Amino acid sequence: MKINKLSRVAAAVLAFGAISIPSHAFAETASEWINTYNAIVFGNLTSTSEVDGNVLVGGNVSGGNYAIHYPSIATGTALTVGGNLVGNVNVNGPGLTVGGNIATSNLNLNRGGDVHVGGNIASSFNASFNGNGSLYVVHDVNPGVSVTANGGSAYIGGNVFGSANANGGGTLHTGSPIPAANQPDIAGMINSARDTLTTYSGQLAAMTADSSITQLGNKLVFDAAAGSDGVAVFDITGTSLLNAASEFEFSLNGATSVVINVTGIGANLLSIGANFLNGIATTLATNTIWNFTDAENIAITKQFGGTILAAMANLTTSANIEGSVIVASLIQNAEIHYNGPTTVVATTPLPAALPLFGAALVMFGFKRRRDARRA
Repeated sequence: MKINKLSRVAAAVLAFGAISIPSHAFAETASEWINTYNAIVFGNLTSTSEVDGNVLVGGNVSGGNYAIHYPSIATGTALTVGGNLVGNVNVNGPGLTVGGNIATSNLNLNRGGDVHVGGNIASSFNASFNGNGSLYVVHDVNPGVSVTANGGSAYIGGNVFGSANANGGGTLHTGSPIPAANQPDIAGMINSARDTLTTYSGQLAAMTADSSITQLGNKLVFDAAAGSDGVAVFDITGTSLLNAASEFEFSLNGATSVVINVTGIGANLLSIGANFLNGIATTLATNTIWNFTDAENIAITKQFGGTILAAMANLTTSANIEGSVIVASLIQNAEIHYNGPTTVVATTPLPAALPLFGAALVMFGFKRRRDARRA
């Protein structure tokens, strides 16, 4: 694929960075993030629904059901939360990591795996480890709170003001600092995921479109014309086409991977409520990436097919998504489905300075959004 006008816009930056970064290194790392986690949210997640696979969140999580299709998902911690965990939460896969406090109204943990808590436990729960995992709490078990580790040990770094128990062969340890090895670096994970996936988004945006979109009334027809690598690339600029469409029709024509680059959205609301015709949504779940390079506000109101890569976007869903989600924040009112591993396209290598340029564009977008809120 050839680099498009993005590289010309960044010419001044590229003049200082003529060394190419191997594209496969970024693609493989992007693939690891996208295929380990069914959803990656850099900020907060509020959920009344469920995610089939593992979830990584940089901020707080309120409510939701996670790793629902375990064990038919990728190996990894079912739910990782950088901030606090609150609300009614069900973790159906092994492992829970919370950087802040656990203060849930109800918490179900029945699949084993280690539970790491970087703050306090402020609400009662029972964790069933079944001989596979332990509970690690950096600070305290708050007054009036009861915590039980069934079939595993409990390590409380601070004080137990309420009660803590380890049943079924486990032991209770209190008052000793939790080793650093048992305190996952969630901030580092989030930063790595954001940097890697933002860079990958920039690489995808630099691919030249070779496929066409035709508007027939309220229907958009995506006609793929893949190159020898089997990759079809579409470009969409602005909100008008997607906001107005009520139907999406895809003719893949032998394409094995699809990239849809969507640019020029900014702070405008992008509301996608089109029906994916002929059941194509589940097919697109594993071979299509929707790359929303600068969108800040996206709403999904009908079943959606394909991975959503939108590192700057606040996403709200009221219909199911077939594929993975990478966003700035998420209000989830419908399911996010795992349909199998996603094919991550290897892109043309970019000069070393271009990722810095892409990161600068993202930071400019965040600053513009912040300044607009202050105005």
